[in-house]
Amino acid sequence: MKLFGIIGGCFRWTARIVSGLTVLMFLAFFIGEGVSAPSYLATSEIVMFIGLAAALIGLLVSWRWTLVGCLLALVGYTVFSIGDKKFHLASPFSIFLIVVALYAITWIFDRLSTRHIEAVNG
Repeated sequence: MKLFGIIGGCFRWTARIVSGLTVLMFLAFFIGEGVSAPSYLATSEIVMFIGLAAALIGLLVSWRWTLVGCLLALVGYTVFSIGDKKFHLASPFSIFLIVVALYAITWIFDRLSTRHIEAVNG
């Protein structure tokens, strides 16, 4: 049904805009503040940095491969939370969960749209 494609497109572009702005925000932070040498960081901070990098890469990958990027961003956020030893739902880092949810909804609507077209074309 065309409606699935339209709704999926709305979710897709919302996710792309939010993920693009998120990546740009973190890049601006890293460029402005710089990153300490790993020898000066605690192990938990290194784990958090790796998780954050994986989550940001996942957001970028999601532009092309929705499910793969979505899972990578979710794993990255989980690793970040493990390094932080907390799982915050009400923190600025929750933006990753919001974008992952938007990309997951996009992926579902893509599958529904494809199945409907296959069923009609038989």
